[in-house]
Amino acid sequence: MNDSTKPKLEEQSQPQQERLFYLEFRLYFLGHANRSDLQKRFGLKESSASRDIALYKKLAPENVVYDYGIKSYIPQDTFVPLYSYTATQVLTALTYGFGDDYAGPKFPEIATESPSQTPLPFIPTLAAITRAIHKQQALSVEYISETKGSRVQAIVPHALINSGTRWLVRAYDRGQESFNDFVINRVTKVLGESDAPQLHELKESDADWNRIINLTLKPHPALAYPDAVAQEFGMHGGVLKMTCRAALESYMLSKWNVDMAATPSTEVGKYQLWLVKP
Repeated sequence: MNDSTKPKLEEQSQPQQERLFYLEFRLYFLGHANRSDLQKRFGLKESSASRDIALYKKLAPENVVYDYGIKSYIPQDTFVPLYSYTATQVLTALTYGFGDDYAGPKFPEIATESPSQTPLPFIPTLAAITRAIHKQQALSVEYISETKGSRVQAIVPHALINSGTRWLVRAYDRGQESFNDFVINRVTKVLGESDAPQLHELKESDADWNRIINLTLKPHPALAYPDAVAQEFGMHGGVLKMTCRAALESYMLSKWNVDMAATPSTEVGKYQLWLVKP
């Protein structure tokens, strides 16, 4: 196919680009895509979904190859995305699913600012991690920590975590033989996927992830006007009862700046909330 007959991405209609974007997103961040994915998402007939895949292959012939074992297209090592991605867009789609007009420009309906911004993951690293999660594969990475420096790390990732200050991946650490959290942006290099996990390395075996705990929060006793905090957090009878995963308790309490001491601090203005111990 010469340059004059090869289709161009910018010449495709908006609905067509939506479908191409979704196809590529699944390839890039989930590691596979097929006709049924397009049919379910857009209500297409099989023939229409086949045409979309054929068009994508013409636009990016080095990006995909058909895997007869799983009956899906998978990204090749030469994969280069046609579309640009922002971490916020990707994480929103992964967390909440796709909305309409995802390939098009985004315009806020009202002015919204967030003075507290979390460092966003690097897209290629995020894509490698989300593919490993979706496909339940172990991943070999170079990881740098404050205490151990740079090292090769074998992990089995199963979930993303937004702590409020950073993005992490929850994974089984084969070196420590336990489940731990890894800061995504401390992954300096992805070395590739490896073997399938053992049962004890899967999310179902992550006790702290699967254990739900009950928390009771109250306005901090040192506050001059505790009703203000009770109103803000929608407390009933001056108490906020909530649940969270045991693995996420420290992130939540730290983000909310909760006094976790058995005897509350007397320092005025340091805390808004106090964790009531059972």
